[in-house]
Amino acid sequence: MENISSVINTNTDNKKLDIKKVFICGGTGFLGFYSAKEFLRQGVEVAVLALPNEITLNQSWWPKEITVNYGMLFNLKKMHADENCLTKEQLVEYFKGYDVMVYAVGPDDRMHTHAGVSGYDFFHYYLVEKVIPVFEAAKEAGVKKAVLLNSYFAYFDRVWPEKHLADNHPYIKVRCEQADALINVGGGTENGGMDVVVLELPYIFGNMPEREPLWKEIFLDRFAKMPAIMFPKGGTNMIHVQGIAEAVVSAAFYGQHGDKLPIGAYDRKYKDMINMMMEDVGSTKRYMGVPTWMATIGGYMVANDLKKTNQDSGLNYKKLMKDIQSQDLYFGQDVIDKVRKHLHYDEFGFNGGGSLEDGIKKTMIACYPHRFDENGNLKKEWIGVNPIKKETATNNVFVNKKK
Repeated sequence: MENISSVINTNTDNKKLDIKKVFICGGTGFLGFYSAKEFLRQGVEVAVLALPNEITLNQSWWPKEITVNYGMLFNLKKMHADENCLTKEQLVEYFKGYDVMVYAVGPDDRMHTHAGVSGYDFFHYYLVEKVIPVFEAAKEAGVKKAVLLNSYFAYFDRVWPEKHLADNHPYIKVRCEQADALINVGGGTENGGMDVVVLELPYIFGNMPEREPLWKEIFLDRFAKMPAIMFPKGGTNMIHVQGIAEAVVSAAFYGQHGDKLPIGAYDRKYKDMINMMMEDVGSTKRYMGVPTWMATIGGYMVANDLKKTNQDSGLNYKKLMKDIQSQDLYFGQDVIDKVRKHLHYDEFGFNGGGSLEDGIKKTMIACYPHRFDENGNLKKEWIGVNPIKKETATNNVFVNKKK
């Protein structure tokens, strides 16, 4: 791995931006919501952009101090269906008067494409083509800094050049292109433009009101019929969602133009993550390690299934298990500490967010709320009961409970 100073700007004398108002694109989503609340705690005025009819603002959990604007940046259901999307001119009007814009929007790397659309074209459209006008609008409106939420895959593409991650996986290639394109759009305030800071995010745990975590559909449901959770032997960096909020806020104040910063907290094996998940919901299932060659066969099967429906993916399933899932995608404490020092965490009293145990438990409560009481404690009747797809409090009759 490269020397840390070659991949992270370790300057700690960076000037603090005077921030009074922040606009968050995706502020009603998981990461944007926590970031919005942290900005409020720092005394910053917050406005967000939400999808039409996405959120009911009379809900008791929604902070009344946050201004909500409605509009679509893109249509995920149909590419190039832009007739109902906000124009660049409209975005300029939204962004006027704000010091910082946070961009917390985009398709998940595990999404599959529309039929007939390649993985590269799909992600490039939504993560580059549709985002450039947003950053151009922010720059034109006089926004001083934009914070982009990106992926930690881009970080590992830099520090593991021999693995050719961007060459093998369209999503990773696009995330790298996204960061470079938007940094170029901003140009930097020293050049009369806008500073752009890129945060590269790992696995994230936590919950928010009225949202089912992606973990349920995309990860947990896939193992519903299996006696054990068969998964590769690698690991990854992980973080509590509050840690993302801390990173976004500190980057808004102290991030420098062109920063590409890996944001994380805990380096852990998938075994630890999965077993913690199962223990939290009372399940008897546990992690079962799978050799890379066997996992690769499974990847080929998924790729072939996608081919039958003329779909594609951002992560190449034929190479995913060897390139990524069987590797340890760890930052190391040195990297984590240097990023926090660079962003002046101590000044804000930040510690990297909540514990991994708390984040995973809250994720599981949000995935299976009927298993827990109002205090977040697992109900006794669910001890020893393995999760099923589309589970409710009544449709699982505990047939798989140990006698």
